[in-house]
Amino acid sequence: MTRRLAVLTLVLAACGSTAGGTTTLPAPITTPTTTTTLAATTTTLAPTTTTTTTTTTTTLPPPPLTEIALAEEFFAGGFEQAVFVTARPGDDRLYVADQVGKVYALRGEMRSVVLDINTLTRFAGEQGLLGLAFNPVDPSRMFVHYSANNGDTVIEEYSFPLDAAAADPSPVQQILYVDQPASNHNGGMIAFGPDGYFYIGLGDGGGGGDPHESAQDPFELLGKILRVDVNGGRPYAIPAHNPFADGTAGAPEVFLLGLRNPWRFSFDGDDLWIGDVGQGEWEEIDLVTTSDGGTNLGWDVLEGTHCYEGPAEQCADPALTPPVHEYSHSNGHCSVTGGYVYRGAEIPALLGTYLYSDWCTGDLFALRVDADGNVTESGVLAQTEWRLQSFGVDLAGELYITREGTVYRVVAAP
Repeated sequence: MTRRLAVLTLVLAACGSTAGGTTTLPAPITTPTTTTTLAATTTTLAPTTTTTTTTTTTTLPPPPLTEIALAEEFFAGGFEQAVFVTARPGDDRLYVADQVGKVYALRGEMRSVVLDINTLTRFAGEQGLLGLAFNPVDPSRMFVHYSANNGDTVIEEYSFPLDAAAADPSPVQQILYVDQPASNHNGGMIAFGPDGYFYIGLGDGGGGGDPHESAQDPFELLGKILRVDVNGGRPYAIPAHNPFADGTAGAPEVFLLGLRNPWRFSFDGDDLWIGDVGQGEWEEIDLVTTSDGGTNLGWDVLEGTHCYEGPAEQCADPALTPPVHEYSHSNGHCSVTGGYVYRGAEIPALLGTYLYSDWCTGDLFALRVDADGNVTESGVLAQTEWRLQSFGVDLAGELYITREGTVYRVVAAP
């Protein structure tokens, strides 16, 4: 049985919560264990991939995006606002961050609350529990990114041994505390890169047009992606190759600057893909590498590749790095949700393809680049009937999407 995707709304009203412990997932009355075929409505650019032949193997180009059909498979429900899905090494469970301030572990039809910081978390609008990551060197170290009751950003570490039923409810340490001048543009993503460092995404502090001029200020943590070494010191050390490591020209933690509100970033090898939410006209996808510290992604001088603030000569400054891709707010688009490059095994046609979405339309976008980072194919892979809020991957590289209280697995259409 298949069903078309339902509509997602971003009404983040806090509801009553349940106590911790293991419970059985609610019987899937309206969301049975079935798959839903996504409408394949892709528009594509002319692909430039070719067949490469060697003396021993032949590498075929991937099929055009127009030929790929996907489906959603119900995975888990009953959350208040599932905003992220992830896994940790050495663990067969999948983890869901619920914006209300809870972390769930899922195994088959069983789920349990492994961390409850609801009383510490402001759950409203863009605020709440927004990020979750496990240290790949020591998976018992769990990190969360949340809005404190006063609205400020907190990054904390909790101890969660692999053989434990839940994390220790008392934090091991506070990694970072950042004052937030407004309730929006909190960023929220945290992740470990292939270099072993801990990356933190922070928005520009909210309001329209970056009124505090945070994104272009290298000494300000807002409007940045930060990079720190949580394995090298308490609460962290500064990686030697950070662009402002000595603190003389900028904050030592800063890795990238010029972001408005990075709503999800992800790594594909050394590549760092970022979905940065635009102001009023343009949404952008940025692509850098872990060696590109100090890259200025342009906000609020630029919105995408377009001049937003400042004289024309400033907008043309070659020190500002344009996005690898942008799209306008035409056709109802409004806010990008960054995703992942697919590296799973179950949908071979998607291998190496970056998937992301727009919150207002539910369009599921796909993007392909060549070895030099040039776009070779781009388009709407599917038009869904709802707006997904976040992506996630498991240890096998398979893709998940979330909307409101439900998590779905992305699969090939039957």
